[in-house]
Amino acid sequence: MIYTKLFYRMRTSTPSFSDILKNPVATIIILLAISLSFLFLPPKLSNRIKMTCLVPVRPLQWATCFCSNSANNFLDKALSAWRDAHIKKQLEEQVSQFKNKIIEQQDTIYKLQSKLHTLSEFPAENKNKTKPIPADIIGYDSLTFRKSITVNAGSKHGVKPNDIVVSNNALVGKVVLVSGGSSVVQLITDPASRIPGRVLQTREQVIIEGNATGFCQLKYVPRWAKLKKGDDIISSDIGGFYPPSLPIATVVETEVKGGALFQSVKVLPKVNISKIEHVFVIIN
Repeated sequence: MIYTKLFYRMRTSTPSFSDILKNPVATIIILLAISLSFLFLPPKLSNRIKMTCLVPVRPLQWATCFCSNSANNFLDKALSAWRDAHIKKQLEEQVSQFKNKIIEQQDTIYKLQSKLHTLSEFPAENKNKTKPIPADIIGYDSLTFRKSITVNAGSKHGVKPNDIVVSNNALVGKVVLVSGGSSVVQLITDPASRIPGRVLQTREQVIIEGNATGFCQLKYVPRWAKLKKGDDIISSDIGGFYPPSLPIATVVETEVKGGALFQSVKVLPKVNISKIEHVFVIIN
């Protein structure tokens, strides 16, 4: 009775093939046994078995190789494109930096050439042998009813209030405020500016007055004065404040209103202050 129970228990506890495959150790042992058995088989038989096993797997190998090669090619192209874009961006940045440096150098050259040209011309026109001090414009007045500039020449350079400021041998204005290293220049377009002048062609005495725009106006021009567009206005030595014969403006418009005693004359300054970068301060 006891032997019968033991035999029954052994039969019922025998593992199946699927149970063996589920055990990793058992699976490895079986695969090793099969591999070792191939070593002792005749070559023809072992080759035939290998070919039979490889035929079903070969399409999968081809597909795997194709996918792998395609993925490698795609990644190589993507990496190459990224590298090319990165290098192109770096080159574009370098080119942009070089262009900016060239522009900076061109601007410096232009400033030096302009200053040299002005310096070379001034002595020929400087009949009174006054001492000019070159200065760069470093600021503009932002107020709409005042027109002035700031230059980088002050009392330590010998500049004083009421010194005359010119550019390209034409009148720009006069110094009204001086500090150690800079000065404020009242432009001829400032409403508070009054300059005695003369019409070059007719010799009429006039007063050039600013009006806070890019133009000036002539005061006290008799209605019978024969001014016309294009006439030149120069400084007068009446009062002894301004040097004579400095170009100031050009007549652009004349009008006689009703029974007015004086003409309304609009003139354009010779110097466009927005287009110059340096001036001369004439020391009285």
